[in-house]
Amino acid sequence: MKFRESEKIELKKSTAELRQGLEDLCAFANSGTGTLYFGISDKGKIIGQEITDNTLKKVSTTILSLIEPRLYPNIYVEKMDEKDILVVEVKNSPEKPYFYKGKAYKRLGTTNAYLSRYEIEKYLYERENPAYRFDKTIIKEYKKGAALKTLKWFLKKAKEERNLPINLSESKNIILNKLGLLTQDKLNFAGLMAFGKEIQSYFPDTIIKCALFEGIDKTRRILDHIEIKDNIFNQIDYAENFILRNIRKSAWINPQTGRREEQYELPYLAIREAIANAVAHRDYRISSHIDVAIFDDRVEVWSPGGLSLGMKMKDLLKKHISVLRNPLIAEVLFLARYIERWGTGIDKMNRLMQEYILSIPKYEEISGNFVIIFRRKEIGAKEDAQIKTQVAEQVAEQVTEQVTEQVRKLLSICKKEPLSSKELMLKLGLLHRPTFLYNYLKPAIEAKLIIMTIPDKPQSSKQKYVISEKGKQALETG
Repeated sequence: MKFRESEKIELKKSTAELRQGLEDLCAFANSGTGTLYFGISDKGKIIGQEITDNTLKKVSTTILSLIEPRLYPNIYVEKMDEKDILVVEVKNSPEKPYFYKGKAYKRLGTTNAYLSRYEIEKYLYERENPAYRFDKTIIKEYKKGAALKTLKWFLKKAKEERNLPINLSESKNIILNKLGLLTQDKLNFAGLMAFGKEIQSYFPDTIIKCALFEGIDKTRRILDHIEIKDNIFNQIDYAENFILRNIRKSAWINPQTGRREEQYELPYLAIREAIANAVAHRDYRISSHIDVAIFDDRVEVWSPGGLSLGMKMKDLLKKHISVLRNPLIAEVLFLARYIERWGTGIDKMNRLMQEYILSIPKYEEISGNFVIIFRRKEIGAKEDAQIKTQVAEQVAEQVTEQVTEQVRKLLSICKKEPLSSKELMLKLGLLHRPTFLYNYLKPAIEAKLIIMTIPDKPQSSKQKYVISEKGKQALETG
């Protein structure tokens, strides 16, 4: 393959020329797209270079540190003529204008030029104007500031997952400003969705509703349901957990290792991708919520707003550039590794389903919503009966497995005397009520490990919880 420099391609012999390459990356970001190759001479000769984890880390950190606002290109290694080439790919960067050493560049042919004052002002206006960028809107009514505990968790995770160069000793506002989550020194919409307190008090439609239906439509009984009111990270986690606990899971003993192995009927990473995609790309200006619906034959994830402007359904199955409706929300999800490279989600879900020997998801636009549909494996009545029998026979085993640290702690506290939910949270040392409900209380009640003292009035203010006989057995066998 012969390479030559162009408006969208820049060649460097090695990462020793990284600093020169930063100007090119800045120009690509302001011009749309472009790819920088390390290990190819400017004449197009493939030289290759040694690439280690430290090399990748250095390149990533340097780009994050020296181009402003932060640029998140795709960085990967590619084999060419049996030699390693480092590829840095810039696609559809949402935060124009970008600056390197205080100057904004654009690509003209094979060279770089400065952006004009008019171009810089135009990009700045579009970046800050809510008509262009709703996620940067100031929420004037919100006075509570960012949740420090969530922010600390995020910064630790972003450092581990993406090597985010943030100085943790800096003030909360400086960090939020660097992440683009402040507008005029106030928490903007993206900042509220990620790190706000009592978020749904201000935006009641920013929830995820999950339901398990009997049969193949919504006319029959609802067997399980939750409404998830929380920040975007917990919303994804809880919605994923809801689906996983309501789809089939097979288990077997690996004859080579002698260990128990398990597999859900649908790839959980594809499910996570679909939910994260909905949270990242939904239209938050629409008065509606994300819907997760589980039927006997399928799982659906509904996201308000349809495809982003300029995207068509036929483009999804081709290689395409991701058009970001909420760049700042997508960015924090990327940094915490809830999503990967922008524009790769559809391909990832398709590949994961094919690895399970299942049909790829169906993608539709229905009544202004973008819908992802996962088809479940069909099972006959006999096989269904066998599965139910196996589940019944393995209850004790499953209870022992599911009584993980969270539920086990709850059981050990409940075994002495009936306690209210507030008393349980206090003894468990929990401050976050959804975490207590979804990870401790609800799984224990569903497994009949604890019982309510007033079962006829589940919402009673006098309600308390106590361990059941089954719960006692689970503790003893665990």
